[in-house]
Amino acid sequence: MAELQREETQFLKTLVKGEERIGIALQVIKQSASLLQKELEKNSELSSAIGDLCARSSPSAFKAISKSALFSEKLGVVAEKQESVVNASQDLQDAVKKLSDLLSKTDLLLKIAESLKPMLQELKQAPKWLPSQFVQDFLVKNTEFFAAVDARKPFETVPGNLPSLFGTYAFTLYDTYGFPLELTQEIAAEQGISVDVEGFEVEMEKQRDRARKAHKSIDLLAQESIEQLAQSLEATEFLGYTDLQSRALIKALLVESTPVERAEVGSAVQIILEQTPFYAESGGQIGDRGYLSGKDLLVQIDDVQKEGNVFIHTGQVERGTLQTESMVNATIDRACRRRVQANHSATHLLQAALKLIVDESISQAGSLVAFDRFRFDFNLNRAVTSEELAQVEAQINTWVAESHLAEIAVMPIDQAKAKGATAMFGEKYGDEVRVIDFPGVSMELCGGTHVHNTAEIGAVKIISEAGISSGVRRIEAVAGPAILDYLQVRDGIVKDLSDRFKAQPEEILERVTKLQAELKATQKALDAAKNELALAKSDQLLAEAETVGDFKVLVANLGDLDPKVLQTAAERLGQKLGESAVVLASTPAEGKVSLVAAFSPQVIKAKGLKAGQFIGAIAKRCGGGGGGRPNLAQAGGRDASQLPEALSAAREALTEALQASQ
Repeated sequence: MAELQREETQFLKTLVKGEERIGIALQVIKQSASLLQKELEKNSELSSAIGDLCARSSPSAFKAISKSALFSEKLGVVAEKQESVVNASQDLQDAVKKLSDLLSKTDLLLKIAESLKPMLQELKQAPKWLPSQFVQDFLVKNTEFFAAVDARKPFETVPGNLPSLFGTYAFTLYDTYGFPLELTQEIAAEQGISVDVEGFEVEMEKQRDRARKAHKSIDLLAQESIEQLAQSLEATEFLGYTDLQSRALIKALLVESTPVERAEVGSAVQIILEQTPFYAESGGQIGDRGYLSGKDLLVQIDDVQKEGNVFIHTGQVERGTLQTESMVNATIDRACRRRVQANHSATHLLQAALKLIVDESISQAGSLVAFDRFRFDFNLNRAVTSEELAQVEAQINTWVAESHLAEIAVMPIDQAKAKGATAMFGEKYGDEVRVIDFPGVSMELCGGTHVHNTAEIGAVKIISEAGISSGVRRIEAVAGPAILDYLQVRDGIVKDLSDRFKAQPEEILERVTKLQAELKATQKALDAAKNELALAKSDQLLAEAETVGDFKVLVANLGDLDPKVLQTAAERLGQKLGESAVVLASTPAEGKVSLVAAFSPQVIKAKGLKAGQFIGAIAKRCGGGGGGRPNLAQAGGRDASQLPEALSAAREALTEALQASQ
């Protein structure tokens, strides 16, 4: 239903586009809408029936009838605002549904449905420029809906006299007849019946799953269609190394991944050109942006991808009509190209600087070269230090300032390797390769676009360095104008901090360091006070100690007490109790358990009990372990939910052992 509503909304947008079409749309809608109003005015039986029903019907029925009576007026308002006709027609559908279920007035329903039919007839006569297939679907669905309601089909499978309406039935009403769940719940409530919403959601999820599988299947079919189309065409001739604009023949055109002969304004398109200046994404460098143009034609190109040796330009028709076998002017966005080629050349300089300063064995593991940033992944089993990063950045900017000219050549791969060109490990290359050489600095095999002189890069700023997997590091950086964008953001942060700390920028570090020290001291004092309070409270446990023979036994949970303080509390209680066995527990973190056992000399001697062994066995019940000396030991666990049972087991074990010693 949601999909249908979106389609209907798009339908109206198409209907009212342009002044002439708006006039036609208003005329069609107003004429059609007036039909029901006229029917109500001239049919006294129908009007009186509505009046009578309004006086004695339930609230939802009253609202439904009101919607029907005001249908014409609402359509007029909607049309004037150029909004969706769906809302108005949905109101009438809601009215028919409620009247059908609550009132069983089939004669009234028939008259309302009959009144709507002329409107449907008017739509059938709509001008040819309307999307005919959609109009056809729209009319079929609406006509079938009213026919189903007239025949009371939505209610044939719904069992009567039930305290609750099964979710499957609620879903059938929604899926087959268009009843929203909210409407079903409202009607059911007035009948004293609840709706199994959970069952409804189960059925909805099943439908979504079917839709996802179907969509995935369609995507795979679409991709297969593109692959097959690309295989049937000759390779796209790439002119972008030397030309930023060219004339080009449209060899193929796709809309929603389906080959078409033409595409109108607003269409999202995929275009295959015979030749192109647009770089297709590869080697980490993203595809060019730009536009295609012609007489009364403009197509915005947002991305270019490769399918085999065919370039697929993705964009949207902004003006005019796009047709296959027509010539267009293909123009790339020069500003974006300048940025991306500066970033790509900067990536080469970054690899050279890393090899020079950090480790000669560094090799590329991946990269991204975008318009606003670049990143470089490389193999290294340690982090690059701050000092090394600073040296790498300085070296790159030195090479930039030295204005090294690029020497670009295509040569046999064996010759390139003999010259010392760097290749990406695992990458497959052809017999001939393109070599980007900044003599004395960097030489790599690369098919991307680059600056002619390192000075065109402007400058490079490293933003971050981090590990992304075992043995692989990543550096992110910006170059040229993007550095200004980056610095402006950083400058804004510094200004905010200056205002917050009421300090000059150069004083912020000192102020933050001082605040950190104060915070640390405050936290230390707070922890000390908290621990003293906990120890004081632990003394209250002395009265809870049980006497077992000549010994005192104390087993207790002290809440979220710190493990170090827990040990101090156990020792302190043991000293005050004399000959005793003390087992304390706490949960310092969510789900975690800390345990301490403190045994006096006579407890150890009388039965040979050892605190380390005892507390280790108890900790296992909480999914952990531990140990220590015979008189004092600590342990931990990962499952706090088992702590009550573990402490109960500890109490029973100590009682049994100490009683047996008598």
